[in-house]
Amino acid sequence: CMKVVGELFGSGQMQLPFVLQSAQTMKAAVAYLQPFMEAEESGEDNSKGTFLIATVKGDVHDIGKNLVDIILSNNGYRVINLGIKQPVDNIIAAYREHNADCIAMSGLLVKSTAFMKDNLETFNAEGITVPVILGGAALTPKFVHEDCQNTYKGKVVYGKDAFSDLHFMDKLMPAKSENQWDDIKGFLGEFAEENGNGNGNGKVNSNGNGKAATAKSEEKEETKPAAPVVIDTRRSDDVAVDIPRPTPPFWGTKLLQPEDMPFEELFWYLDLQALMAGQWQFRKPQGQPREEYNEFLAEKVYPILETWKSRVVNEKLLYPQAIYGYFPCQAEGNTLFIYDSDEMNKTGKATTVVNSFEFPRQKSGRRLCIADFFAPKDSGIIDVFPMHAVTVGEIATEFAQKLFAADEYTNYLYFHGMAVQTAEAMAEWLHARIRRELGFGAEDADNIRDLLKQRYQGSRYSFGYPACPNMQDQYKQLDLLDVKRIDMYMDESEQLYPEQSTTAIITYHPVAKYFSA
Repeated sequence: CMKVVGELFGSGQMQLPFVLQSAQTMKAAVAYLQPFMEAEESGEDNSKGTFLIATVKGDVHDIGKNLVDIILSNNGYRVINLGIKQPVDNIIAAYREHNADCIAMSGLLVKSTAFMKDNLETFNAEGITVPVILGGAALTPKFVHEDCQNTYKGKVVYGKDAFSDLHFMDKLMPAKSENQWDDIKGFLGEFAEENGNGNGNGKVNSNGNGKAATAKSEEKEETKPAAPVVIDTRRSDDVAVDIPRPTPPFWGTKLLQPEDMPFEELFWYLDLQALMAGQWQFRKPQGQPREEYNEFLAEKVYPILETWKSRVVNEKLLYPQAIYGYFPCQAEGNTLFIYDSDEMNKTGKATTVVNSFEFPRQKSGRRLCIADFFAPKDSGIIDVFPMHAVTVGEIATEFAQKLFAADEYTNYLYFHGMAVQTAEAMAEWLHARIRRELGFGAEDADNIRDLLKQRYQGSRYSFGYPACPNMQDQYKQLDLLDVKRIDMYMDESEQLYPEQSTTAIITYHPVAKYFSA
């Protein structure tokens, strides 16, 4: 029955929540029938194969990994789920202990992709050539099939979703049983013909050893000295200096507790498209009329949303906390200097630099840089640099884990998505509060769809994104905001805790919008 469910999901006829309902029902039925089944005296493993999966070191995101666990375990596979933040030594030890047929590594963070490549190199050193599936939001098929495959001696497969992993395993195990799989060459014989090649990942490698062929000249070229790097620090002509500069209601930080952030207000800022189609995966099937899809959402999905809103509030499933602040600042070139807020409060002057942020500048076009959006030093103006950090608390992760452990797969998906999007809604809510406090709230759109399109004055940026890619700067931000007060921190792998947390830097300049530097 799960095979039919998988086919319906793959064809777009069944959405993920209904797939999970089917898996949940099947698991309950098997558990009920277990006492009546004939005991296996031999103790043999009757599974179709052993699948080892882990979220890599430094990454706490496990929703994708757990969905793979649910789908494969309900399709007859023995799944060894190691959990989150798994170092490579743990993965190798589990592989050897359980003699896994395949290793899958998952991760959401960009840095996780580097850990995956490092792990593949370690597998090589340990003589491991078992097929490896890589999945996660930060991965692309090109990165997996080229960069990662060039690293690993065995085969690397791109895991688009849980059913693509299942599809691969359903080909791998019969091929292994018929000696039609080679860890280095991939699928052989009829299985190779079925896949169109012999490597198992949909990419043809001309040299047959798992490495992509490269056209390198054998002749040594004369090495030319590298040109000196010249950093452009000239302010963009598109960003005016002579604009109204607001005075904040306070200098320093303010702590907000759950009673300061009513859920009724936070839920207004929910991105329903991201929640329903993204997190919950209630996506419009191809060819379905928009009106029919909207009716489905109204009849089936919005009631689910209302149920979870009520549960979150009544059962206290989330614990929203936030810290935001206004910091005196000035810009010089591509650098933003942050001054002592206490000094500003006591003397009205800012002379002591307590930190600084250096931002990249666009190399062409408008040549924008975040530092341009603040008053330059030579203007003599002390500007304001707003920042915030929000979280729905560790309680969200704990409750999600309870749902998964209790095999409540559909509720697990719903709650996890609700927690993620509520944290994002908190960021929108607090940004709107900051705009009002600075006197720019009148520019806001009056509906959430337009607000999500940045139809307000200024912009909000988070470290790790193109305009401010240096994640190390987030350590400075967390220190300035003193986020220990809300039990927030970032570890050495640049993972923010609790899991459903987010931070932002804010500018009110009318030219400021999202851009890539």
